[in-house]
Amino acid sequence: MRKVSIAILTGMFAAIASVAPAQDVLPTYVLISNVTLWDGSSETSTGGMNVLVEDKLIKQISAEPIRTANATVIDGGGRTLMPGLIDMHTHLMYRYGVPATRNMDPQSQGAAAYETMQLYIRMGYTTLRDVGGNSLGLSRSLVAGQIKGPRLYSSGGAISSISGHNDLGLLTEDPKSDVFGKRGDVNVVTGPIEVREAVRKILRGGGAQIKIMPGGGVASQFDPLEATTLMEDELRSAVEAAADFGTYVCAHAYNDVSINRFLDAGGRCIEHGFLIEEDTIKRMKKLDAVMSLQAYAAYEVFKEPEKIAGFTAENARKGRQVNEGADRMMRWIAEYEVDAFGGSDLWPDAQLALIPQDLVVRQRWFSDVEILRQNTSNAGRWLAKSGTKNPYRDGPLGVIEVGAYADMILVEGDPLADVAVLADYDQNIRVVMKDGEIFRNTLQ
Repeated sequence: MRKVSIAILTGMFAAIASVAPAQDVLPTYVLISNVTLWDGSSETSTGGMNVLVEDKLIKQISAEPIRTANATVIDGGGRTLMPGLIDMHTHLMYRYGVPATRNMDPQSQGAAAYETMQLYIRMGYTTLRDVGGNSLGLSRSLVAGQIKGPRLYSSGGAISSISGHNDLGLLTEDPKSDVFGKRGDVNVVTGPIEVREAVRKILRGGGAQIKIMPGGGVASQFDPLEATTLMEDELRSAVEAAADFGTYVCAHAYNDVSINRFLDAGGRCIEHGFLIEEDTIKRMKKLDAVMSLQAYAAYEVFKEPEKIAGFTAENARKGRQVNEGADRMMRWIAEYEVDAFGGSDLWPDAQLALIPQDLVVRQRWFSDVEILRQNTSNAGRWLAKSGTKNPYRDGPLGVIEVGAYADMILVEGDPLADVAVLADYDQNIRVVMKDGEIFRNTLQ
């Protein structure tokens, strides 16, 4: 009886092995024909183009007709096909503001963040970089295909000193163990050893890059905007620990001292920077450092900071300082051609619909093609600097080229002539594709 059982099992395994090749999943194809193609980098677009997608990557781009069997065909009708937009400064876990988030559990935080991500896709944003808040689990779930939405490059909880910009606890709480710290939304540290520990924990959890707070901020309680809140040895510890894993650190820094201290420590990615001096702008250019632009938040939202819900007189004072410095900083970035990418920093619920306006407001300082690059190829180039911690390494992002990820949007109108067409997203963004999958199609 035992011999018969073994024989039967052997036959079963042989049968399974013989049919295994037939169970291989066949590639899926999408052909987008007759489009005006902007590739994410060039000065101009090209009409009469066709793009073939195989699974999640771009397989062929041609001015000649592309013929392939079993492809889903989308006739672009001459509309503009461009890379999906990238927002490089989001805070998904704080949709309802910091005070409300204090009373939310991680499950409700995640549900709110998921809704925000679906809105981003509808707006044509196929990739997000989250730079503060514990979105590490969301990032892992997206990579695993357990949920659907934009790509997410998470920094986890940003690293701050006590009384720094990410010290969100109440005065009656221990800043290292308040509710935000326990959830991993913040990492409040003292000294280079604790900085290294925080960096490694974030990277262990799936962080793609690190966010650190060397200077004061507007909306926080304990940190004057003029403050420099981390020492150079602490900043250097973060930069070196991240570099050991092949990735980089981005720094929340408004004032000139904190920016230069971060540059001295080897950092090269500045968020905000609105109180920077001209000589430091020139230094950034020489070092190939990048400025993350939050134009709408600084130039429009902070025009009347005293009207922002929950802002104290001190918060409003800091907001006015940022607003006054925004125009000067943006002009210098444009004049000296400092590397830059776009990050809206418009995360509260009431501001989400304004996110595409961050593109439009930059027309004050930059050409339309420069603005588009800031939210496509420039951003994609910096996402790739996550190195071994990059969760998406099969192709480049922010460009339309053979071998790139098939993250594209089909637009009514010409964004190269006026990026404002992207702001009316419900009317003008007709198709959104991410990873070769159609997330939105209003052509039908």
